[in-house]
Formats: sequence, C-alpha cells, structure tokens
Amino acid sequence: MRSRWVLKIIFGIGAILCSLVVILMYYKLSFIDWPYVIGGLLFLVFEIFLLTQKKKNF
Repeated sequence: MRSRWVLKIIFGIGAILCSLVVILMYYKLSFIDWPYVIGGLLFLVFEIFLLTQKKKNF
C-alpha cells in the first residue's frame, strides 16, 4: 500500500520536473529537448496508470 503511494509521488514529481525543463528550454533557448518530453510523458502515463488501477482484495 505504501509503495504504491511512493511510486505515485515519484512519477508525479518526475513528470513535473521533466515538464519544467521542457518549458524552460523552450522559452530560454527556443528549442525542445525531446528526451525530456518523452520522459515526462512516460512518467505521466505511469502515474495515471497507477491512479486508475484499482486495488484488488483477495
């Protein structure tokens, strides 16, 4: 239970940090660093997957 929350927080922070890097690079240098875009999208997808996955009780 606790590990799911830790993973959600880590993926959320990763998505936010990658998005911030992309925004800063675009506005300061007028180009997008594509590995950060891909990383941010992957972190976001994994976080959404964990948020929508229901806990199964046995």
